[in-house]
Amino acid sequence: NAASSVVKDIFQNSLTFLAMIGVILYQNWKLAGLSLIVIPLSALSMVRVGKRLKRLATSGQEQLGDLSSTLQEMLSGIRMVKAFGREEAEAKRFEVRNRTVLSTTLKSNQVWAIGHSQMEIIGVIGVAAIIWYGGYLVIHDTMTPGAFFSFMAALFMAYTPIRKLSGSNNLVQQALAAAERVFDVLDLKTEYAQNSGTVPLVGINQAIEFQGVSLRYENHTIPALADIDLVIRPGEVIALVGSSGSGKTSLVSLLPRFYEPTAGRILLDGLPITSYELRSLRSHIGIVSQEVFLFDETVRTNIAFGRSGSSQAEIEQAAKLAYAHDFILRLPQGYDTMIGERGVKLSGGERQRLAIARAILRDPPVMILDEATSALDTESERIVQLALANLMKNRTTLVIAHRLSTIQNADRIIVLDRGIIAESGSHEELLRHGGVYHKLHAMQFQDVTSV
Repeated sequence: NAASSVVKDIFQNSLTFLAMIGVILYQNWKLAGLSLIVIPLSALSMVRVGKRLKRLATSGQEQLGDLSSTLQEMLSGIRMVKAFGREEAEAKRFEVRNRTVLSTTLKSNQVWAIGHSQMEIIGVIGVAAIIWYGGYLVIHDTMTPGAFFSFMAALFMAYTPIRKLSGSNNLVQQALAAAERVFDVLDLKTEYAQNSGTVPLVGINQAIEFQGVSLRYENHTIPALADIDLVIRPGEVIALVGSSGSGKTSLVSLLPRFYEPTAGRILLDGLPITSYELRSLRSHIGIVSQEVFLFDETVRTNIAFGRSGSSQAEIEQAAKLAYAHDFILRLPQGYDTMIGERGVKLSGGERQRLAIARAILRDPPVMILDEATSALDTESERIVQLALANLMKNRTTLVIAHRLSTIQNADRIIVLDRGIIAESGSHEELLRHGGVYHKLHAMQFQDVTSV
């Protein structure tokens, strides 16, 4: 907006200024030369002020972004704010950031006012010098009074656009600061352009292999994963267990290439996953996580999110397999019911079943289940477990679970501890081994027995 409104003014004022310069040069080149001395001084002042205004405008844009983020965060978590009685504390936090934005805005206005005053002072000094010299020429009959007043009229007409150009400088610097932030985003290469391979992934017929895979997050000294060697056969159900921070989510996040390993490689159908087109690779992987994200759209749109163009029959079949069809029919408009931002109009179990229906409809050969039932009550978990059983049929599945009772039937259980594979095997084998899994199992079921 600043750029579009200023360009017109700059064009008009520049033409007016150049025309008036031509007039005063034609009338008296000596007086014109004296009057033009102020132009470099004015330009120097504008450049200095412009640099400060741009720095302040850039800072102001960043602070305004922080303020908007804070406000959005507060509104999204308003129930938590009320539950903990944090209204006053959050209001103060908002006020602090708001005052920071206000302070930067006031500084920007102050710098502009100083620059504008400098321009006025330079202009007044220049006009005074011209009046003195012009009066000298008139007194000594070198110039007629009429010619002098005509010159002064043209000079003031040339001075007015200079003042307007100076006033536009503030808006120009704000526009430049905003444009830099926009172009920084536009200049970023897309993830597909940066990391995508060239081989299309048609299907997965062979094993998934992790060969010496390590992962260290940026600014972290301790690796999240260290020297992981793992082979997952087609159609195998692999459960990943371990304490919080042991590397379970980090491991499964490497498969769709949300992160890149710092060492080692991952093979899929005998080729490194970096060889495959990123979009093609991810189209073969489905994810159901603890934190389900649903859009403020209809039930139908959310289920068909991963496979646009699906028929109503296909959507309903996926919902039935996810044990979601019955509760959907009880909604006011059935499959056309708007579910609100993040599915706020649904219960936790209902949101989870919609996420499972979405994954079933997409029908990927590899499925990642990341704590898909950990936040549900017993009845909801029972229904979701039935839906997950349908989802896991005839596909390679990686299951992350803290509740060990939910993964006892897995083909293989991988126990992670501080980023390494501590042990692996079936449920019975690991219990007999008496290692980390046995301890985790004993702790959980001892708690259940006590209750």
